[in-house]
Amino acid sequence: MKNVRFLLLAGAVAVASPAFANHIEHLDEPFSTRGACEAETQQLSNGDDWLIDVFPDVFSSEGEVRSFLNRAFTCDRHSDGQYYITDHRQEVLDSDWFAQRNH
Repeated sequence: MKNVRFLLLAGAVAVASPAFANHIEHLDEPFSTRGACEAETQQLSNGDDWLIDVFPDVFSSEGEVRSFLNRAFTCDRHSDGQYYITDHRQEVLDSDWFAQRNH
């Protein structure tokens, strides 16, 4: 049952919300500083509290949603010296952190 729930969560994160779609749409956008990149990810995360309603057995607070999003979408420096939003959703869903916080 947990695997089904995680697959549903992964699918919802991938396509169900404009906010998540916005993260995905910005993966190729370069930022000159880490701060600018992180500000963008935070702006994109605003309004993602719907995850609590859709997955109440997974997320119990806005803080848990934000913690997930902060881990799932990070800002990483690439070889061109620019920072990019990087998608780590599957890694986070498969992580010990995610498994332990759901017990």
